[in-house]
Amino acid sequence: MMDRQEQMLVDALVKVDDLGDIAPAEVQDPMTMVLRHRALLADLMRWNDYLGSYFLTGTGRRRIAARHRAQS
Repeated sequence: MMDRQEQMLVDALVKVDDLGDIAPAEVQDPMTMVLRHRALLADLMRWNDYLGSYFLTGTGRRRIAARHRAQS
């Protein structure tokens, strides 16, 4: 079973895949900033200068897939 922090991180990664960020740019709450930082340090997402948004790395996609496998 996943712990709460891991669940929050994986939920944030799904948003990156859908929206290009963990939350809208105007959202600057501490948890959002921590999740962005953790995802970047773990190489789960990267910034695309051309598009002006984040994208998931292969590692990030595998992390999401692992969650879905664990829940089944």
